Amino acid sequence: MTRHTVCKRTSSNHIHGKPITNARSNIKLEDLPQDVLCTIVSKLPPKEVSRASVLSSNWRYIWATCCYKLCFTVPAGYPHRILERKEYCQRMQEFINNVNAVVRNCHGKLIEEFNIKLQFDNMFVDHLNDWVNFAVSAQIRKIAFYLDPNKLGLWDPDHYEFPFHLLDSESISRLECIQLSFVSLRPPSEFSGFPSLRKLDLEFVDITRTDLEVILSNCCYLKWLSLVRCYLNDELKLDRPLPNLRHLAVVWCDITRIELPILKLDTFVYHGHIVPIVINRDSMFENAQLWLFKANFDDAVSVVLNGIPRVQNLTLQILKLGIEMQPLLNSTRMFSHLRCLQLLLGITLVDINKLPRVVSILRAAPSIEKLEIHFTAGGSHLCLAAKGTVDKPQYLEHCEYNYLKSVHMTGYKGARGQLEFLVHVVEKAPALKALTVDTALVLHDDVYVQHFCGKNACSARSAVRARSCLGAILSPNVKFCVM
Repeated sequence: MTRHTVCKRTSSNHIHGKPITNARSNIKLEDLPQDVLCTIVSKLPPKEVSRASVLSSNWRYIWATCCYKLCFTVPAGYPHRILERKEYCQRMQEFINNVNAVVRNCHGKLIEEFNIKLQFDNMFVDHLNDWVNFAVSAQIRKIAFYLDPNKLGLWDPDHYEFPFHLLDSESISRLECIQLSFVSLRPPSEFSGFPSLRKLDLEFVDITRTDLEVILSNCCYLKWLSLVRCYLNDELKLDRPLPNLRHLAVVWCDITRIELPILKLDTFVYHGHIVPIVINRDSMFENAQLWLFKANFDDAVSVVLNGIPRVQNLTLQILKLGIEMQPLLNSTRMFSHLRCLQLLLGITLVDINKLPRVVSILRAAPSIEKLEIHFTAGGSHLCLAAKGTVDKPQYLEHCEYNYLKSVHMTGYKGARGQLEFLVHVVEKAPALKALTVDTALVLHDDVYVQHFCGKNACSARSAVRARSCLGAILSPNVKFCVM
């Protein structure tokens, strides 16, 4: 039975010796200023706003005073490369006229967001400037300009130059979210950042390291920073801390180094070539995802270990993996907080039987509980790898994984290195509860590989061998699944 807390009026009319007055305030909700009332109503779903409009004759048209966000997208079929220039200009003029009509009707109303998505052409510059001007006058807090290049395939497509000169001090202080693509950001020398900015999302933006530092200066409330293909060709370095930053994504920005004073991150994403990562070593990271194009495994582990050692959940993907026959990585630093590790490895026949050396990352993670390791063929069929006898290399003797409970491997093709790795982990993980071995290639699988493996019964033979070798050493308490 559900219990409810019941509040009762006390019989006394005094609390702490002071009389309670029963006078009620005459202030009503509709007496609030229009902007405050609109802010309150804008937090409600549209259905609730509709219901509220029937409560009072004064509220009948309240929905008309609250505009949640304006979002304009060029309809499908408008791309310049498909249409003739004249027809393209006509259709785009219709789109612009529609946007301008809505903008005119929204003057004087509270607007939370202004989003526009279209294929950029220099003919739109004046209109884009007008819409930025409207966003300033409408006191909009969130703006998004998603502009695609009108000439695909060019290395240096046209970028819309963001009109900083149209921003006044109030609009600069008011903006909380900025999302831009194919825009050029060149802040003036006197610019001192967006003090209220919470989210900055840039994609294919023409910006330099210096300009980025200027824009991020004084952004003490910034929570989300995403840079996608913003080719800095320089270091990503900030001198001022971002104390509230929780999400950081740096994807293919051609940077040479990451050095940021960050205290705590919920999510860190990096895609690109292997580079030094220098972040406050006492910083806490809940989730980190690193996608590296080509790297030696121990070098990649060293970069992560030196840069973000206090990560809790780590995904490390290396498209072209190299494994060197050298002593296992020995580091005084540890992944002291790492609990879940996901490895996505593009490995070749040359390196697959060196796989047991991947345990170097497990040795540095004494508290790891969950391990996933997924393979892609790296341009060759792993089922052609040498099988041979499973050995127990001497360099693995002193490894222990006392908290490891779950292991999941996909892309298993019965290679000797894969089986040696699994046998080693099973024997050194006394707390293991679940082991899953999947012969399917989850990463970058293709029809040709499926046909080759099916024709030669590679997966079936690999599964039989895995059941035989691992089933003999597994505890009966372990849930064992081979697919």
